[in-house]
Amino acid sequence: MENSLPQSAKELKVFLQGLDRYLLDKALEWARETYKAILEQVDEVVAEQRSEGLTIEHQRGVWHQTCLGAVRVKRRQYGDGKGNYRYLLDELMGMGKRWHVTWEVQGLALELATQMPYRRSSEVLRKTSAVDLAHQTIWRLVGKVADPYIKKAEREIEWFVKTGEIPDGEGKKVARLLVEADGVMLSLQREKERKAEVKLGIAYEGWEKVSKDRYRTLNKTVFASVADGDTFWAGMSLKLESKYDLSRIGDTIVGGDGAVWVKEGATYINGRFQLDRYHLNRELCHALGQDGETRGKVWRACESGDTELGLKIMVEAMKKAKGEQAQRIAKAYHYLRENSDGLVDYRLALGEEGKSLRRTGAIEGNIDKLVVRRMKNQGMSWTIRGIQRLLCIRFMALEDQLEEWLRRNDDQDARINIPPKKIRRLVTNLSIQEPDDWLKVTIPALYGPHASRPWVKALKKLSEVPSL
Repeated sequence: MENSLPQSAKELKVFLQGLDRYLLDKALEWARETYKAILEQVDEVVAEQRSEGLTIEHQRGVWHQTCLGAVRVKRRQYGDGKGNYRYLLDELMGMGKRWHVTWEVQGLALELATQMPYRRSSEVLRKTSAVDLAHQTIWRLVGKVADPYIKKAEREIEWFVKTGEIPDGEGKKVARLLVEADGVMLSLQREKERKAEVKLGIAYEGWEKVSKDRYRTLNKTVFASVADGDTFWAGMSLKLESKYDLSRIGDTIVGGDGAVWVKEGATYINGRFQLDRYHLNRELCHALGQDGETRGKVWRACESGDTELGLKIMVEAMKKAKGEQAQRIAKAYHYLRENSDGLVDYRLALGEEGKSLRRTGAIEGNIDKLVVRRMKNQGMSWTIRGIQRLLCIRFMALEDQLEEWLRRNDDQDARINIPPKKIRRLVTNLSIQEPDDWLKVTIPALYGPHASRPWVKALKKLSEVPSL
């Protein structure tokens, strides 16, 4: 012990640099002891207040994973005389027999899992907090929390498709709603197919300016699914109906890249299709290359609503081109022809008010931030269920519903009637008494064999609390 004490100014520097960790460890140690004491005394109250017919069988210890670290808590096992066993303290805390992770830790782990791989989430938790969860545990946690939500959503979509009934929602009325959709392919493992498309939809009411030339969408709603187009739009429609009265929205614009399933969305929600300008510009640039004059003519024709003129210009350019360029122009021509109903700038049809609106195109940035960055590249591959689970958790976190769902998903019911005053008195007494003892803890170096040394005197001076 003596050798571990600072022997010089250099060692004192090292000691002081780690002082925050030392004090944090001491604080966490006291907190874990308090946590354990409170729960074990609550377990005694539960034993006194238990229902008739329950007998105490054993007292078993179990490790709780808390934000204070792992804490071993002893609690009583009860039998009902029919061969069934229960842990009332676990039920009171919303914990299963084999799942002792507090809500706070679950929330932390899930938030991290939406941003980084499970293994990396485990490492970050361990390095930045007292929580030590294996990456497999975080993976199981995602499934445990997401599966009930997914099953509930699937039942609602199935009922909607079958009956056409729309559940009651907020009924919000807006003058205009912009809806955009796009898809991204993810690699699969342990599935029949090698790839699966994640379909993402966003809806928003407009934009607000945040700085020069920067805007953000207003009241954004998001929905994602690994499903066919009909199922996706059924889910998206339900999500929107829970918030809006779609039958009373003045204008609904559906933007996308021209994929068949995206254009079908305009029919589902009674809107008009708009081909995203990003995709239009990409096709024209790929086809016409350095011919900026022709590209500009086609662009302006499409923007102004003279689609036939734009197509005619493309035909003329195709006649002049040769080889691969002619093929590229032909491909772009067919792309424009197939999406002719979405070429005209939607703002032209909205009158004077529409001239201040921005173009559609927010979906590109959203699909990158919400899906691609977390789930694509980096050698990642998924099962279909794994994609659904992570998307579910990711969007619950985005919409601040995660904590609410964690608590709502607790189906445990201990059926214990504990007097509130008794619980309040118990927790208050433990919370007040224990810290006093901890605050009296001293730094051993101040009273050891080196107490007369200058560096110890300096440390003692630092540790003194001035009187008020």
